[in-house]
Amino acid sequence: MYKLRQQIVEIGNRLWLGRMLPAGDGNISVRLEQERFLITASGISKGFLTPRQVLMIDNNGTVLDGEGQPSSELVMHLVAYRLRGDIDAIVHAHPPFASAFACNGIELPYDMLSEAIVKIGEIPTTPFELPSSIGTAECAASFAKNFNAFLLKNHGAVALGRNLDEAFLRMELVEHLAKTALIARMLGGYDKIPSEAINALEEMAKNI
Repeated sequence: MYKLRQQIVEIGNRLWLGRMLPAGDGNISVRLEQERFLITASGISKGFLTPRQVLMIDNNGTVLDGEGQPSSELVMHLVAYRLRGDIDAIVHAHPPFASAFACNGIELPYDMLSEAIVKIGEIPTTPFELPSSIGTAECAASFAKNFNAFLLKNHGAVALGRNLDEAFLRMELVEHLAKTALIARMLGGYDKIPSEAINALEEMAKNI
């Protein structure tokens, strides 16, 4: 378990260095065995986490080990894990370019980058809900059930993965897609990937 705690600390630092987690924002979690989870403590800068600030909790959110209170987005994580037996890690961050798309109600393009199609799939935007509320958890649940990453309206982004590395890399790719999409819009648009190629990329995605 210490190794996973340390990995969460390292990913938190990478997100902070990448300017995707300002202040004490965001949260990172991983599923353990026997309905146990690790999740970052609330209100702590992810650039300066310690392993003890990565809390072990049960499936009711009760803290079993660690220092601090669980992330205020705890329920969103737990619901997502209940719905997705194929994912074992979640990263919720506030990457500025992707968040800007979420604030403007502009969907990230699906037919722009081959890597995003293969490694993530469609990235929709949820309706607005108050952060850290039951509404956010319930709204996010319906998206977590069907998508590997999604934007939270006027809030940030969520990426799910089979492990911590995959969840982090998906978050990184969400932000890369948002940056690329913004630059393309400034240049007047982009050439869409042909539909037959999208079908081929979607088949590739089934085998990774």
